[in-house]
Amino acid sequence: MELVTYSKCKTTEEAGELIELLKQHAINYLLEPIPEPPLVTYTGKDDKADILAIKIKPADFEKVDQLLNQAATENIEKLDSDYYLFEFTDAELFEILERFDEWSREDVLLAQKLLNARGTPVTDEKVQELKNKRIARLRQPEKGRTGWLVFGFICTLLGGLLGIFIGYHHYQFKKIIPTGEKVYAYDTKTRKTGKQVFYAGILGLVAWFVLWMLKL
Repeated sequence: MELVTYSKCKTTEEAGELIELLKQHAINYLLEPIPEPPLVTYTGKDDKADILAIKIKPADFEKVDQLLNQAATENIEKLDSDYYLFEFTDAELFEILERFDEWSREDVLLAQKLLNARGTPVTDEKVQELKNKRIARLRQPEKGRTGWLVFGFICTLLGGLLGIFIGYHHYQFKKIIPTGEKVYAYDTKTRKTGKQVFYAGILGLVAWFVLWMLKL
C-alpha cells in the first residue's frame, strides 16, 4: 500500500517525537524531503515552509491519531498556567475546534477542555461533527488563479518548460486531507484549463525544437 503524507515538519528534531512513536508501535513510515514547488524560482523560497514529510499508510492514520491524542492528553496536564490558550475567548477556542488541522493536538484538546470548564459543553461527538464538516470543506477543490494560467499560456508560446509545469500542476496536483485521502486541489474548470496549458506547452516545445533543427 502506498505511503502518504501524514505530517510535515521543518527539521528532523521536530519529527523526532512522532517517529519515535511510530517505531514503538511498529508502524511503517518514511521520512523524506519535500520537493520544492516548480514555481519557486518565480515566487521565491518560503523560509517558513516545511521541508520534511512523514509518510504512513492511510490505513494507519486513525491508529496514529489515537496514539497522538493519548500523548497530547498527558501533555496538556503539564502546561504552565500562563500558556497562551488560557487567554483565548470562547469564540476563539471554538474556532480552534473548527479548524483543528491548523493547530496542534494539545491545543485542540485543551480548547475542548477549557470550553467545558467554562460552562460551554462540547462533547466528543460535537468535536467529531466539527471535524467532519472541516474535512468536507477541505475535500472541496479550489478555483485556480487565472493569472498563473494566463502566464502559463504565455510561456507555452515561448516554448518554455515553465508553461508545462504550470499546466501540469493545475491539471494533476492533489492535496492530502486529514483522513489521508488524496483529492484534486483544483476544480474541474481549472483542471481543464491546466490540461490545455500542459499540452499546449508540449506542442510549443516541440515546435521550437523543430524550428531550431531547421536552422542548423
